[in-house]
Amino acid sequence: MTLLLSKDAYENARRFLLTRGRKLEAALFLHEFEQGDAEEVYKELATFRNEDGGFGNALEPDIRCAASSALATTTAMQTLLKITERNEEMIEGAMRYFLSTYDESRHGWDIIPQEAEQFPRAIWWEYGAFLDHWGNPNAEIVGYFNQIPSVECTELAATLNSYVTEQLREVSDLNEMHEMACYLRWAETLPEDSRKAIGGKLDEFVNNCVIKNPADRQGYGGYPLLIVDSPVSRYYPWYSEVIPGDLDSLIESQGEDGAWSPNWAWGRFEETWEKARVEWQGILTLKALRTLRSFGRL
Repeated sequence: MTLLLSKDAYENARRFLLTRGRKLEAALFLHEFEQGDAEEVYKELATFRNEDGGFGNALEPDIRCAASSALATTTAMQTLLKITERNEEMIEGAMRYFLSTYDESRHGWDIIPQEAEQFPRAIWWEYGAFLDHWGNPNAEIVGYFNQIPSVECTELAATLNSYVTEQLREVSDLNEMHEMACYLRWAETLPEDSRKAIGGKLDEFVNNCVIKNPADRQGYGGYPLLIVDSPVSRYYPWYSEVIPGDLDSLIESQGEDGAWSPNWAWGRFEETWEKARVEWQGILTLKALRTLRSFGRL
């Protein structure tokens, strides 16, 4: 018998999102699950936006920096492009931010600004982090250039798509799951023939990063539901045998407070981490409900 999230468990998750999570995740939940107004989502997302069109202000909870960052702006773009009623002004502003902060010498962007070191943050977030994994977030950003056409974006995208392909084929060690996610997002913006040309490398990346056997998983890592969020996901056939069990485990891992919680910690700035942890609970709870709904588990 298929395990479903009970009505009480759903109501507990809903209550957490609406009373303890951030207003952004509450607005997203209401929009996606209860036909709430998309304008409420945009109003809350705007609280993380800066005058340069980029996003910061702890939109990504592990970075409390007020200044805009490529990391936070890609996070915002994931939300902006998910909503049917597009906010073109916010999208165009984010693209202008990417254009203005592009560093030609490295064919990409700093993932976080130097100012980040003046704010509380997770121990792995230092300026220059992930330099050895160029695709995070650069491949994802190039994907946005593919999706949002303009004269400036189209010209830069033509150059950078070739560079992303080169990095994937010849430079990346194909072993870092956040970089993998960025390359997968980029690949979904390509024409199908272009995607097929790099499909073998993407498959190798996924095989290296996503742990199929539940017995081999320990704590934080790449699991199938990271890249398979519905039965129509590209990699669903790879993991169809284990996903039913993973969905059972997802249901069973809900906390007594109604939330799903991060399985990592900062290792410093403990007081700020407690605030960030609750913010992550809201993000992860919304993600869990989305996944469970897409697999018919609600």
